[in-house]
Amino acid sequence: MVGRTVLHYQLIEKLGAGGMGEVYKARDTRLNRFVALKVLPASMSADPECRRRFLQEAQAASALNHPNIITIYDIVADGEDQYMVAEYVAGKTLLELIGKQGLAVSQVIAYASQMAEALSVAHQAHIIHRDLKPANVMVTGGGLVKLLDFGLAKQVPGVPGDPTATTATHVWAPLTMDGSIMGTLNYMSPEQAEGKALDARSDIFSFGAVLYEMLTGQPAFRGDSAISTLSAVLRDEVRPIAELMPGVPPELDQIVGQCLRKDPGERFQSMREVQAALAPLRARSDSGALFDGVPTMRTMVPLPPATRSSKTPSIAIAAFAVLAAAGAGCYWWLNGRGAATSLFSTPTFGSSQSEKGPREGVLTDDNVIEMVSAKVAPEVIISQIRASKTDFDLSAAAVIRLSNASVPPDVIEVMRNPQSPPPRTVSVSATVRDGLPVRLILAQDVPSDVAEGAALRFRVAEDVRTADSVVISRDAPAIGAVVDGGKKRLLVLGGKATFRLESVDAADGSKVILRATPFRQRDGISKRPVSTGAKKPSRVAAAAGAEYTGYVDGAQTVVVKKQR
Repeated sequence: MVGRTVLHYQLIEKLGAGGMGEVYKARDTRLNRFVALKVLPASMSADPECRRRFLQEAQAASALNHPNIITIYDIVADGEDQYMVAEYVAGKTLLELIGKQGLAVSQVIAYASQMAEALSVAHQAHIIHRDLKPANVMVTGGGLVKLLDFGLAKQVPGVPGDPTATTATHVWAPLTMDGSIMGTLNYMSPEQAEGKALDARSDIFSFGAVLYEMLTGQPAFRGDSAISTLSAVLRDEVRPIAELMPGVPPELDQIVGQCLRKDPGERFQSMREVQAALAPLRARSDSGALFDGVPTMRTMVPLPPATRSSKTPSIAIAAFAVLAAAGAGCYWWLNGRGAATSLFSTPTFGSSQSEKGPREGVLTDDNVIEMVSAKVAPEVIISQIRASKTDFDLSAAAVIRLSNASVPPDVIEVMRNPQSPPPRTVSVSATVRDGLPVRLILAQDVPSDVAEGAALRFRVAEDVRTADSVVISRDAPAIGAVVDGGKKRLLVLGGKATFRLESVDAADGSKVILRATPFRQRDGISKRPVSTGAKKPSRVAAAAGAEYTGYVDGAQTVVVKKQR
């Protein structure tokens, strides 16, 4: 196609190709500028679902107008082919810039501040990235950071901890069916690795993993295989930065550590909080005061030149990574490999070196049992089976062994035929009836002198189902608030602090309204005592881990996925 003109875009150079399309450097003859052009192949363009997803991913990125986020200019059609047009950016990805010793602290702070700004803007627009990694962050010759690859982005109804976020009126369909895994193994959050519903705090974990690698030159989580890496993400704490790189400011170390908490409730709750924590470090770094008396042997990594020869296509390809994954959902629909490809595939277009993740071996029965023991979601295990070479023993005795190890029947079936196409899914509405009970677990201690209006956080103890569909997932966050504070002396329910419930996150990301009692109370405030009567430390009204039951307040509708 080099030399062709598509509408008013003259194709100059092929930058890369893959199962999801081809990427070209092109010249916009009307505006006399270079752009990056990705073509959706005719085989995919013919599928209405592919075209819808192609448009959806472009809309996700184009909705984010910010200097630290790559710009999508247009989607155009020429005959049966679909094209996405993006800015052409010269620079290097963090994957190319990070050496074995990491980057200088001043560079890390400068780049991290810009990344946090970009993610904050995305989250305020209710968009989570889901694939933040060094290969998806570009640095231009002038030191400007560009966040790439919103091809896996998903719009969610709200962002926890962000008071400026408003409730979205709709939810864009995710790139793959619910429960499947998108992202890159070394940088995904524990909840993403387990196939759970995600919110902005998943991006915060990935952000912490990228910062850790920028500082140390080593991935935060890495094992000898994908399975051991997955186990590390779910279970292991990272090696302290101070052991690997003395001289890193403790405040920066603490920021990374809080981003990498396994429990989303213990991380920063919004990128605005991360920005606030980074701001003093950025000010001290810019003034030079940060390094007074702090020894460091690392030097600044040279930035890429502001302009590059057209003979270095990896630069523009990396800049165009935002488009490279846009056809991933279509590729999954046509080939049944989308989730597995995204999890264990080769790096994003533009990476001049391979990802720092482990190379895959051959999956055996023992590997599957190991993943089940680690409580990895069945969808993740299936994705790994589809993406790997396998050597399963499926004799009668082996199947009995797998069943006794609690390997789900769906996983065993895919072990029999790894290349069988996954079933397609459709979105249907499910009614969540009034009064449906939801078991909740308190996420933090509540002091005996808790103030009126204080927020309470819970997580769901087990899946909540309607018919054969999960409408509220295990570990989904729920919130409430104190109605009568602990210092209140009036005889309100025995003088104890009381609370009301507000909402819980449904499987589709919407909010399901909850009340604290089985039936609505006459005064209109459904409340119950904070104390459960269980043993607890002194000066604590209720300890973290205390269990309660909430109730759905009024019939509500949730969108669920069903196989067909």
